Amino acid sequence: MVAEVNVRSVSDYAPEDAALLCAVGRLVCAWTMLEQSLEAKIAMMREAMGDVRTVGARTRPGMTKLMTELRTMVSMRDRRNAGALTEIADIERDMQRIDRFRSLIIGGFQQPAPGGFTCRDARNNQTHVSLEQLEAEIASLERVAQRLLAV
Repeated sequence: MVAEVNVRSVSDYAPEDAALLCAVGRLVCAWTMLEQSLEAKIAMMREAMGDVRTVGARTRPGMTKLMTELRTMVSMRDRRNAGALTEIADIERDMQRIDRFRSLIIGGFQQPAPGGFTCRDARNNQTHVSLEQLEAEIASLERVAQRLLAV
């Protein structure tokens, strides 16, 4: 005998879950906006250096490729100033932490739970993520974006 599987549609979530679902969307949008801003910054830096190629002409480059290119351009621009490269390394560490969190949310989202929602991590461990954690990571991502664009 096969047990019946009960699947909830998104429209069945309670109104109090709306803020949570909205915050998940904001996290995804903030990451995408960071990628687009970084692409634009690199394009401006290339133009200022006399190079008019577009970033990733065939496919959209990932964050790793963009950060590598930024690090290369900053090292060429600031040959005697290692401070900018140190800041980029700090930013990369923060971005990796946020990206792990983002991947947990996107890949492991299970369902809303009191005060947040449950996720399953890569090892299939159930984790509770609070709305406050999610909001803090979104704010952290926005701060990283500001720091990155200031480099």
